[in-house]
Amino acid sequence: MALSKPLMDSLVSQYRGELSAIEAYDRALQKFSGQPEENALLQLRDEHRAAVRRLGALIRNHGGVEPEGSGVWGSLATGIERLASIVNDEVPLRVLHRGEVVGYEGYAKLLADPLLSPDVVQELQALLDQSQNHLARLETMLQELPAAPNRPMI
Repeated sequence: MALSKPLMDSLVSQYRGELSAIEAYDRALQKFSGQPEENALLQLRDEHRAAVRRLGALIRNHGGVEPEGSGVWGSLATGIERLASIVNDEVPLRVLHRGEVVGYEGYAKLLADPLLSPDVVQELQALLDQSQNHLARLETMLQELPAAPNRPMI
């Protein structure tokens, strides 16, 4: 069943946001390569890859076409992340956290649509829950970070 154009546009936007998140985590992983945060960041990035697959399936199954890239948000995030990684260790994690907030809000907004079918609600709720988990994990990393000295970008 095809979704309304506004809903499909919102799903496509969320898909682009997930692609942008993957790009942001890839850049953060350059900064934290070989550091204690690396494994957690790898896992978060991989969960965003899974979210892209899930959203892509939703888009295709409901008559849409997946975008090929992250678009303007990915370009903007790239510039911010590069600058942030030069400053210190905290700023890249704060940028990732802000991106997760935007993603969480996007899923919450999508779920507010009363016309969603149960299959779409189930997928979006799982992705919202995952976003909430990402926020908590990044907050924990940020709390633990001040004990570590700043490390240069590799």
